[in-house]
Amino acid sequence: MAGGVASFRMYNATPAVAEAWRGLFAQVFADLAWPVRVIPHAWPASLAALWQRRDLVCGFMCGLPYAQGVAPVVPLVAPVPSPAAYERLPRYRSELLVRGECGWRTLEDTFGCRFGWMVPHSQSGYQAARLLLARHAGEGRALYAASVGPLDTPARVLEALQGRQIDVTALDSYFLDLVRRHEPSRLAGLATIAVTPWTPNPLLVAADTLPAADRARLADKLCGLHADARYAALLDAVLVQRFAVPDVDAYDTLPIAATSEPHYPVIR
Repeated sequence: MAGGVASFRMYNATPAVAEAWRGLFAQVFADLAWPVRVIPHAWPASLAALWQRRDLVCGFMCGLPYAQGVAPVVPLVAPVPSPAAYERLPRYRSELLVRGECGWRTLEDTFGCRFGWMVPHSQSGYQAARLLLARHAGEGRALYAASVGPLDTPARVLEALQGRQIDVTALDSYFLDLVRRHEPSRLAGLATIAVTPWTPNPLLVAADTLPAADRARLADKLCGLHADARYAALLDAVLVQRFAVPDVDAYDTLPIAATSEPHYPVIR
């Protein structure tokens, strides 16, 4: 019987979403008869600290730090988001957001203003945007008047954009879809002017101290939830069509991409 903690901090997009994740996994752990506590691990606690916990049974991890091997974790499953744009694949992308009042329609319209970002190790909140912007940046060219960060979390990035501390940012499309579902007012007045290419979704991981048999049992349980009618509403609340075994090799492309485009190594 596995005991420890679980946290879905990365996708606790609103209070209602956080409660939906807690409800989903409370049922999972009850079915398994595992004494696992679902904890918020809310900001300002660092995600890096969560990933280092030796009692982590289940938690979200961005694909880039996972592939970089920054924490002693093992993969479990990846969510397949239910909105049609994901085409039943465990993928996501970043959306470039601005305030609609600016009247901007293209990424180029934002140049010379203030770009806000989460943390450099975030695929969706930094690296995906950097790669997209690199196409527009000549050698040594700065695209923005200011590069503002780290802002640490999607929620704080949205607050900065709404509060006119920044003018443009990049955020995880799945996070945004959860907000659109549960609290669309938080995105009032914002517009998406560009999207990045798709990359593998953040995945659920466990500490490598979790016994292999327990890892397999948990992964099998999660991969079968979509076939259990008891979980239909719980999965719908977090916009998950199903959980899938992750293609671990696909994540290896992310660290390579993070060191590419050396002429534009940071957002500027």
